Amino acid sequence: MPNAVRDLLQNGRSYDETDRIPKNISITNLDLLMYVVAIVGHFVDLGLDINVALRYYLAGKIVEFGWTLAFILLPAFINTAIAIRMYSQDKQQNSISNEFTKRKWLRIIILMLQMAPILRFTDALIYAVKSRRAEHNKDPASQRLYYSLMLKEDADAALMRIFECFLEAAPQLVLQISILFQGHWQFTVHQILSITSSMVTMGWCLAAYQRAVRFAQQDKMNVTWLGTGMQTMWHYLLTLSRVLSIAVIAFLYPYWTILACSLHILVMSSWIQLYERPVFCSQNKLTEIAFSFALGAVYLFTYILSVEGRTRYRYAIYYTICVTQNIVCALVWFFYAPEQIKATAYYYTVLVLCITPYVFGIFVMVLYYSFFHPTLRKGDKGITVSIKVNDQVLNVIS
Repeated sequence: MPNAVRDLLQNGRSYDETDRIPKNISITNLDLLMYVVAIVGHFVDLGLDINVALRYYLAGKIVEFGWTLAFILLPAFINTAIAIRMYSQDKQQNSISNEFTKRKWLRIIILMLQMAPILRFTDALIYAVKSRRAEHNKDPASQRLYYSLMLKEDADAALMRIFECFLEAAPQLVLQISILFQGHWQFTVHQILSITSSMVTMGWCLAAYQRAVRFAQQDKMNVTWLGTGMQTMWHYLLTLSRVLSIAVIAFLYPYWTILACSLHILVMSSWIQLYERPVFCSQNKLTEIAFSFALGAVYLFTYILSVEGRTRYRYAIYYTICVTQNIVCALVWFFYAPEQIKATAYYYTVLVLCITPYVFGIFVMVLYYSFFHPTLRKGDKGITVSIKVNDQVLNVIS
């Protein structure tokens, strides 16, 4: 047995610890607060979006109502489909998780209400509380078991967070900003609340996703909290720039925007299907293609690694395409914005924000990969060994 693995089994440590379940685990108040905020924030964001949709409907703005409602329901259906697939995998693997959703009737009701993320958040919160209670009762075995189950639920929720972020929050931002550009100011307070909520949700989803990925990376060295923060920052900056760039074109040429976004999603989905081939939903060709299209829609705003491997060329291709699109959007805004828009104070601000955050986001990404990205030290073999602990398979590097 390699020395590093022997040290892990005997002392809970290795030559350089990977992002795995540590020996000394403890659930903090911040951990519990993050889950509570995620649950409450989901309802708040959903409620504000529904409020805006109802305002449009009551005012007779059926087109605005229809698009707002579509960007509420479509992501919810996608998340529900993903959740059903996850529960099917749990059943096949005889998973002992899903504490809250063991009540099948309750799970069905919540899924029918299109609130799939709430299930995973709630289960993770329950396991976090149980792990903390076990720590208080001096029961380390139960503490580690519930902690590992919490991480499992958190990892499953990470995928739904990403789709919630880029299929609900980001499109809502595009829609509401483009509507404001059109001069529909009678619901300004409600629109701004919805925009603010979507921005906060987007930032929170990205931060929670990076946190979950940090714990799930069993085969890499530790990612520092600074590195995690930098990952969140670059995705947030890139997404905001993309949102604004798409919003200005949606305001000027809505039908061309739909066509351009559809082509972008088609190209990205083909890329995913032909070259990346994520394993999620790979057992069925139809669901595999559907998942590729859902992920392709995420790629409309930012690039999320769906499979492991070298990222340099993938990043170079993707970000070159997107920064070119942003420059084109900025040029169209500069030359073809109506005169009444050019006379406003935000005309040049929008022009700058279409490009500057994207360039700065790429700079942060390059800085992260240059100095903060975890890699094996030169000369390390990188042998991966699977160890089964509490029915959980941990892959560690020795």
